[in-house]
Amino acid sequence: MDPARFPVILTYHSISGGPPPLHVSPALFAEQMQWLQDHARVAPLHELATALLSRDRLPERTVVLTFDDGYRDFYFDAAPVLQRLNLPATIFVPTSFCGRAELASAKGGWRPQVTLLNWQQVNELAREGFEFGSHSISHPALTGLEHEQANHEIAGSKLELEQRTGHKVAYFAYPYGRWNSGIRELVQQHYSAACSTGAGVVMPDADPFVLPRVDAHYLRTPAALRSMFTARFLAYVATRRFIRRIRRQPEGIYARV
Repeated sequence: MDPARFPVILTYHSISGGPPPLHVSPALFAEQMQWLQDHARVAPLHELATALLSRDRLPERTVVLTFDDGYRDFYFDAAPVLQRLNLPATIFVPTSFCGRAELASAKGGWRPQVTLLNWQQVNELAREGFEFGSHSISHPALTGLEHEQANHEIAGSKLELEQRTGHKVAYFAYPYGRWNSGIRELVQQHYSAACSTGAGVVMPDADPFVLPRVDAHYLRTPAALRSMFTARFLAYVATRRFIRRIRRQPEGIYARV
């Protein structure tokens, strides 16, 4: 089994000097992107999803870049690096938080700690070729919602993104990584594929609506980054997934709501 055969979807959040694991410094991010350009093949998410659905094999050493939550620092500190290196990326945004920060939602829900992209920036980035995906409307734990509420979050965010940008929105990322079979079915009705928070590389039999990813925090050292596409990397990611399960961190379950 050649580890280079299995695509890796990387997850980033904020490109800033904040604390790990959600923050990666701009300097480290630039180093990682340069390494990927030199040693991997960075592909858009739609290329991976299409190949998976059609059972086609992607070129070896394929990496997909995703950014959850749509932090505004993507515009200032990530986009210029990606544009300079000509690297594609997908940004998943919770639409009701665009341009806002430090907002408390009902029942102690999600609160972005820094300002998110505003709609002007979203549109500019979309025109420049960056792909936007949905991260729901208000970033709730979808598994705790009634069917109609969950469908509103899933479908409503897609509709607003498409109306705002003029581009089709085909991909979804589960808030908090929480999903179950009922939520997965709703997502499948509206999208072409979806990303989870389950740690792993993309195997040929991966579920397109529960795509595993690798948190960029796991690659914060040069040695860890250089290990990508090796057996050691596969073992490390498997260990991280095991630890997540022990800690009961969400990966989703095939259980009816």
